[in-house]
Amino acid sequence: MGRIRCILTLLLPAVLGSCIAEDYEGPDPNLPTRTILVWLGGDNNLSDETERKIEALRQGWTYTGNKCLIYRDSRDGAHLLRLRGGCRTTPTPYVETVRDYGAENSASPETFARVLREVADAYPADSYGLIFFSHASGWLPSGTLQNPQKRSRSIGIDDGGAERAEMEIAEFAAAIPDGMFDFIVFETCLTAGVEVAYELRGKSGCMLASSAEIVSPGFTPVYPSALRLLCNTAVETRTALGAFGRAYMDYVAENYTGARRSATLSLIDIGEISPLAARTQAALRTRSAEAPDLSRLQHFDRPGSYGDSPALPRFFDLDEWLEEVAAPDEYEAFRVQLERTVVWKVATETFMAGQNGFMVRRHSGLTGYIEQEALPDLNRAYRRLSWSGTVYGY
Repeated sequence: MGRIRCILTLLLPAVLGSCIAEDYEGPDPNLPTRTILVWLGGDNNLSDETERKIEALRQGWTYTGNKCLIYRDSRDGAHLLRLRGGCRTTPTPYVETVRDYGAENSASPETFARVLREVADAYPADSYGLIFFSHASGWLPSGTLQNPQKRSRSIGIDDGGAERAEMEIAEFAAAIPDGMFDFIVFETCLTAGVEVAYELRGKSGCMLASSAEIVSPGFTPVYPSALRLLCNTAVETRTALGAFGRAYMDYVAENYTGARRSATLSLIDIGEISPLAARTQAALRTRSAEAPDLSRLQHFDRPGSYGDSPALPRFFDLDEWLEEVAAPDEYEAFRVQLERTVVWKVATETFMAGQNGFMVRRHSGLTGYIEQEALPDLNRAYRRLSWSGTVYGY
């Protein structure tokens, strides 16, 4: 995403011996098993960063009876990798190539669905998690971050073919088998949108995502110490995701200054997103006829930073907007449900200060789009979303 990019990593350490049938004294046989798939959509200007991200994942791998697969697409083709070692017999973790796919479109819902099937079939587990890394612009159709009047797609980018390819969030969700994931971690920009979370209902139990952009190098610095948190089925999933999120936010606070000290993160219980839709619908029935002054509302994008024209915000804080437009009683009922839906959230005080950034006055953990007269094509695309159909009846 322009200068602010979500990044990934990959590395090729020497292959050592494997853990003897990965059956040594250590993993608790009474714990649920988990397979994590890390999706590195790097066949774009993030290609080099995938190597660094994989190396960080390798450093963080400790075998506990669970499995971690990495789908990596870069300029030299797509591969399915597996983290191995990290056990008593082979203490040094290493990366094993499981499959070579050659050149393919990692932003294709067909490719995404196929790899999900392959991983589920070859690496069965009681629990599955997904870490998804690439460019993204939340629910926005592709290309509309730069050109709001253009109709295209939204999550994951592949530049390797004759034409640039992207997935729409609806296609992304449809590719996931119902109930497959206990969690999805989005190492992508602008993804903590209520529209995204609603699309994923029934697909994942919860999601960790950012309302704003994720500044490079993203989660790479914390994978060596925090990947184990996502692999640990001895703790409740939301507890593990919260610990991972805090590890990242603590790293940002302790190691970055200036514009780089910029981050937002929230943990969303997708099982609570349908009740939130009902409360939002009820609250909006009471809104005043007078349109709110959008220039006063908290937003999490940086209009004008993406070559966009008109340069208008599109990712508003959901809570602040509802408080502005709804009747007090209905807003209070909405807010109670919002607190059930957003389990945890943290933000830095400012975001990209000095680089067309903004102060973070409000951060409810979920963003929402508000229709604007200057963006008629984007308004029409918004009305086709599942969230809009439920809340507004479009």
